[in-house]
Amino acid sequence: MEKHILVIEDDRAMNSGIAFALRREGYFVYSAYSLKEAQESLKDKMNLILLDINLPDGDGRDFLQRVLAGQPVPVLILTAQDSEEDMLRGFRSGCDDYITKPFSLPVLLMKIAAVLKRSDRASRQIYVNGDLMYDFECKTLTRCGEPVELTALEGRLLELLIQNRGIVLTREKILERIWDNDERYVENRTLNVTIRRLRIKVEDNPEQPVYIRTVFGLGYKWEDAQR
Repeated sequence: MEKHILVIEDDRAMNSGIAFALRREGYFVYSAYSLKEAQESLKDKMNLILLDINLPDGDGRDFLQRVLAGQPVPVLILTAQDSEEDMLRGFRSGCDDYITKPFSLPVLLMKIAAVLKRSDRASRQIYVNGDLMYDFECKTLTRCGEPVELTALEGRLLELLIQNRGIVLTREKILERIWDNDERYVENRTLNVTIRRLRIKVEDNPEQPVYIRTVFGLGYKWEDAQR
């Protein structure tokens, strides 16, 4: 997945050097030399911001707080201010890491990769409740830490139920939303079998389900386990 990085640094030689190194690593890089230029660049979605504190038109920490109020984006501060109080002020402003100048370019690249990795992990949609964990991105289910195999139809049904947890889904609504691999409409009987098999895989006692509840006369709903 493409990663877009904004470098806000008024030292043009340093900005150019960092941008060159980042492009060589495969990142898409935008350079800004002032807060005004940075604000214009933020019209595009960024995955990471490298931010100098002392800029010609303001304090980078104030800019950081304004940015984070509008959109969640990891920020790595680059600065010559290396006192403990300066670092604490930077972290209080919301930065994800703090690098003092002069710095090693390989270390900077490693820190950038680490911050982006943490950000990717945080942004992934993962459902965790009781002994279950479902990763929507990877389409994987684990129970008590052990992987649980799901058919394609079971996976689509599980996602639908979790995404609408606490809401009663009628059988008709479920049948409208789940299709088999050949895009054929799923029949009532198939839904019954899929519900039963899914309960076996997620419930401690499929006969007394905690997660997949039957709402008689209506359909089903997913409820978080209270444990």
